Amino acid sequence: MAECDMAGLVLARGGSKGIPGKNLTVLGGKPILLRCLEVMHKAKCLSRVWVSTDDVAVEECAKQGGACVHRRASYTATDDASSLCAVQEFLKCHPEVCMVCLVQCTSPFLRPHYLRAGVARLVAGDLDSVFSVTRKRLLRWSEGNPTQALNFDPWQRPRRQDWDGELYENGMFYIAKAEVIMRGLLQGERSSYIEIPEEDSLEIDTPVDLIVAETWLAQRTTREDEST
Repeated sequence: MAECDMAGLVLARGGSKGIPGKNLTVLGGKPILLRCLEVMHKAKCLSRVWVSTDDVAVEECAKQGGACVHRRASYTATDDASSLCAVQEFLKCHPEVCMVCLVQCTSPFLRPHYLRAGVARLVAGDLDSVFSVTRKRLLRWSEGNPTQALNFDPWQRPRRQDWDGELYENGMFYIAKAEVIMRGLLQGERSSYIEIPEEDSLEIDTPVDLIVAETWLAQRTTREDEST
């Protein structure tokens, strides 16, 4: 075993409020967890791929996808437990891991080159974390009455084509050094990002998200077939 592992990690507990069994939701005939693991393996930038779970069905799917399984402690699998808490518990059990690539399997349009770019940026630069973002062009207003514009001047409303917009975390992945995570951070003081196209940044959290993902996947598959 290498002295220091870059571990790919998916947190996939059995429970979910929005969609029951969300991590095993079928998209395009395949569980989203399995889709995610296939992409992580194809990226070829991770020492090993892990799934942290409390669920037997998720464990079976993880093994089918060639992942190692970490049986997470019960306190990390509640509705109130944070992802950070679960990653810290994983690291305490695997001291050989020096960097973690935390991947969200509910981001079904993850691509191998996104992970490769993130890992390469962390390893090459003087950084302690890299995470995924997407660019949005949303005009934000404060709560309350009267409301106020927060990120634009109402007297000079920006046209979409003239405005770069703002960067938002999309949750697809977080890559960080273990020491930073154990200090209580997924993003350290020296962070960078990988910008993900908006069309690939969909997160499945509700039944409506799943319908949108199915539609987008079908359109992409059709375009790929037509181009071959």
